[in-house]
Amino acid sequence: MIKIHGLILSPFVRKVMAVAELKSIPYKNVKVFPGTRTAEFLSMSPLGKIPALEDGELRISDSAVICEYLDEKYTDTSIRPASVEARAQSRWFEVYGDSKLTELCIGGIYFERFAKKLLKLGDTDEEKVALTIEKLLPPQQDYLERVLPAEGFLLGDFGLADICVAGPFLSAAHVGYRPDAGRWPKLARFIEQVRKHEAMAKLIDDEEALFNSLTK
Repeated sequence: MIKIHGLILSPFVRKVMAVAELKSIPYKNVKVFPGTRTAEFLSMSPLGKIPALEDGELRISDSAVICEYLDEKYTDTSIRPASVEARAQSRWFEVYGDSKLTELCIGGIYFERFAKKLLKLGDTDEEKVALTIEKLLPPQQDYLERVLPAEGFLLGDFGLADICVAGPFLSAAHVGYRPDAGRWPKLARFIEQVRKHEAMAKLIDDEEALFNSLTK
């Protein structure tokens, strides 16, 4: 059984766990908090970042690398569409979600309102949160509203692109931010549909339970 090291409150850890769920890969989640610098963990993740993966003698880190490995080893269900063109589109959405959307939803909202306090790194920068919500994030949500289909997922079947794009918004929802469904109806519908997918629903429920236990 593979081991996924990290805390599900990280969207990158959740991403790997969701791929394992989608592909029906048995796994154990070994809870490791961000910032862990033990020799054992650094042997798996030299940069000290979560997630890290153990599969037999193999130890690798970085969520994108881990997902690529799982997709190549466990081939019954693919995390990307079949055509070359659609797979290229998937990779774009994966990078976009892991970079720009993570920068804004995680760095600008989730980190400020939750993770910063959890890691004892100071108080919430409310000006940064307001700037993100009012100025920086809306153009990205406008873009997603244009490219999302009226129904279904980004590229047909549920896959890694959907996990990466919806993931940062699902994290931001824990701290009270959700895109306005009146202004961005397709985006709001898409996020909720990803949340309810069988590969995601239990993960999000477990994540919410952990979040609530840490914010009491």
